[in-house]
Amino acid sequence: MEASEILTRARAGEEKPDGWIVLPLQRGRVILSIIGWLFGAALGLILFAAIFPIMVPENYHSTFGAIASTIFLGILLFIGLGSIWCLISDVRRLIRAQDYLIVITPEDFVQQSGSKVIHVPLINVRYVTARGRAKPDRTPPTNQLEQLGSASENMVGFLFGRGMTQSPEERRKVMNSRAPTSLAFIDTRTNTEVVVTTDTAYGDPFLIAALLKQYAARAQQIA
Repeated sequence: MEASEILTRARAGEEKPDGWIVLPLQRGRVILSIIGWLFGAALGLILFAAIFPIMVPENYHSTFGAIASTIFLGILLFIGLGSIWCLISDVRRLIRAQDYLIVITPEDFVQQSGSKVIHVPLINVRYVTARGRAKPDRTPPTNQLEQLGSASENMVGFLFGRGMTQSPEERRKVMNSRAPTSLAFIDTRTNTEVVVTTDTAYGDPFLIAALLKQYAARAQQIA
């Protein structure tokens, strides 16, 4: 089945074909993300504007002071401008929410992100990987797919812990929980990575990953 046909049927008001998983963009989550980026932009730019006249030129009389001040001011500016960029991206997604959709059928993975459409047969989906902060129970429910929207919100930032005193397995889990939320897999046709999402706008990435692995394994067994 062609990607355009799958997307059309997924958006149709009629009952979806048996076994199809349809994940639209969750507007509420995008709105929360926009609020977060607004806060980040305001914090970064306000602090930059407040600290800049204090540090410049007072801290630029020595090499160390100049380097440290430049790095600190650069971080604040990066937070402010980076948040504005992400804010614009999320506003565009919210405006065109109907053009963002993930569909998993028993044979195919299809995703539309704006004007970009990704179509990968499940027999070519390998190494499905989700990163970030997961729910304690990652087992996908059989008849309650609506629970995709109940995951914890995306945690973005730098965290510090007792990594040096942990076992390799514990350290791996902690590092994974610190990573930005994302979901990706390898398309074996081109051996390239397909990034499905970098946030929770479609639901819990770990639950989506578990469902995608389940469907891909089933399709590959049949093939």
